[in-house]
Amino acid sequence: MPLVALSAAAGAAGGNVKKSIVMSSPHSLAVNELFISIQGEGGLIGMPSAFIRLDGCPLRCTWCDTPYALEGTAGHTMSPAEIAAWVGSCRHVVITGGEPLIQDLTGLVAALEGKHITVETSGTIFADLPEVSLFSISPKVGSSGYTPKPAVLRKFFATAAGRLQLKFIIADDRDLDEVRALVTTLDRSLPPRTPIILQPESGRAGRGLEYLRYLTGLTERVVGDGFWKAYDVRILPQLHYLLWNGVPGR
Repeated sequence: MPLVALSAAAGAAGGNVKKSIVMSSPHSLAVNELFISIQGEGGLIGMPSAFIRLDGCPLRCTWCDTPYALEGTAGHTMSPAEIAAWVGSCRHVVITGGEPLIQDLTGLVAALEGKHITVETSGTIFADLPEVSLFSISPKVGSSGYTPKPAVLRKFFATAAGRLQLKFIIADDRDLDEVRALVTTLDRSLPPRTPIILQPESGRAGRGLEYLRYLTGLTERVVGDGFWKAYDVRILPQLHYLLWNGVPGR
């Protein structure tokens, strides 16, 4: 299976923000790219996986690392059956974006029955999908230009306990403070032992030794903060960024 089987042209989203245009049907999806790589983030870091990057996102985070998947006009329309055929025998599948939950995923997750399915989402749109193995929810804080939606997060907590992780991008101390405040707000509704993953914002962290120093500083701040002792917190890098510097399709 080729590393990149389908890829939309990658280009930075600039100028005016446009409304994402995507297919919204369980029978067809706007797919930006399909590729085989490793999971670079979260609790399954390092796991070889088939990635389904859907097209379109309502957010415009300041540090977005996939601007070519924002507009919702770069995708190729595919059916769930076509996507499942491409996935083939791969056991781990990651549905990402953009924001995948702006599209109807019911047909796709049904077509991927028997796979370990991760859905990577910003936590701004709720979907009840019992077939999904893991919701990797990345609420946006301070430096992103957005604020989290606790009401949406609580819906995920109520329907997907044991099948979710929270993943936060940390660009500065303000982000870390806002994550602490959000976790405090959500504390009573947060399912026990939910992984809380903190990872450097790659643009701010830099590369090579600079990235390592940033990761070390973040680790020391979290380990030295007694607040985190009550939670399943993990400080992790973006492994795919370290290996391939954010090249699309990797």
